[in-house]
Order: sequence, then C-alpha cells, then structure tokens
Amino acid sequence: MTDQTVLDNQALIAFWDQAFTLTEEDRAAHAQADADSWKDLAPSEKLFRAACELGKCKKVLDYGCGNAWGSIVAAKSGCGDVTAVDVAPGAAQSAQFLTELYGVKEQVSISCVSPDWLSYVPSDTYDGFICSNVLDVVPAETAEAIIREAAWAVTPDARVIIGLNYYLSAEAAASRGMELLEERKLYVNGVLRLVSRTDEEWAEVFAPYFSVEQLDHFAWPGESSETRRLFILRRRKDCQ
Repeated sequence: MTDQTVLDNQALIAFWDQAFTLTEEDRAAHAQADADSWKDLAPSEKLFRAACELGKCKKVLDYGCGNAWGSIVAAKSGCGDVTAVDVAPGAAQSAQFLTELYGVKEQVSISCVSPDWLSYVPSDTYDGFICSNVLDVVPAETAEAIIREAAWAVTPDARVIIGLNYYLSAEAAASRGMELLEERKLYVNGVLRLVSRTDEEWAEVFAPYFSVEQLDHFAWPGESSETRRLFILRRRKDCQ
C-alpha cells in the first residue's frame, strides 16, 4: 500500500467518523419518527428494493455500513443474521442506535473494524453482500482489495449489491470549478471524495472476481437525473 493510500485512508476515516456521528438532536428526531420510517433510510427506492432482496439470504454482510440502512432493510425483510461493519467509529455508533430504534438489534451484529478486517473473513461465509457508497470514495488500491476479499468471503451464489456515485469526467469537473487529479480523483478540503470511473471501467475492475448480472441507475432525493450506479454482481466460477 502506498504512502498516499495510507494518508487518504486515515483522512477518510476521520471524515466519515464525523459525518456519521449523530448529535442529540439527530437522535431525538429519529426517535420521534414513526415505526415505518426505516423504509426511508435508503438513499433511493431502487437501493431499497435491492436491499429488500437480501432478506431472502441466510447470512448478510453490510460492508462500510454507515448508519446501517442496508442492514436494517435486510433484517426487516427477513434475514436473521446480518453483520454490519464500518471503519469509522461514528458510523458504528449510529448503526447501533438505529438498529435498536427499529427493533432489529437481535438480527444485526455491528462492529467498528480495522481496515484489513475483511481479509480475515473465512471463505464462503456470506450469501448476501452490500457495499454502498464506499468503493468509489476510497483509494483505488483500497477498493480493489475490498472487491478481491469480498469475492473470497461470499458464497458462489451470493447476491452482491454495489452502490456507486455518478461518473464525473475531467471536463464536467472543470465546468463546476473542480479539478480531478490524474483525471480521476476528486479531493475536497484535502479529503478524497471520489475516484471516478465509467460503468465500463467499473465492470473491468470487478471482472477478475465478479460478473455483472445487472446494472441500473438511480438518483438521490433532489437529483433530476438517474446517474448513480447500482451493480448486482455474481462471483465468477473461476475466481480463486
């Protein structure tokens, strides 16, 4: 791992720790929401439906879980054994609060883990896997390690859900007053916020380990165009 990758990963853990930490006001607002508000945790309807399919799985891993919306949806949809992990302590704490709030704490095991945690997971452990808004906001070296290790951790028939941000070209970035380093990496206030790849480039990154079963596009609330990516993957039979 390069020195820059180490520095980027350290900065990202601090950034996401702060981003996911719930204030007392945040906790109070969640506590006042109705019992079905868990359905609104997913960033989009398409992501929600994809996570609902994980309810059919026996054992699910939510990697880079954030506030554990994916874990909550999977548990509410029927999965009785969900593992939710994140390297940011604030994310794990928020996940713990929300899983308790929505009554799935017995189904969801939450941990703040080390960056190399996934490499120690035994092979063929999970038949469901979700990793949303993670792979393109970490260094390419880190993303490729996650993909490789995920292929080891999931079963051959596992349902693998990958959520990604939109593709941002160097020209589009420049038109917004931003600059992509190496025509791919976007930093904001010194923190890596995007490693931009086209749909085809992501398929190539996945290719040694996974085949693409489905690619859909979605938007976050308030966005007019569906440019974010939702990949459904299947582990390759020849994956070692």
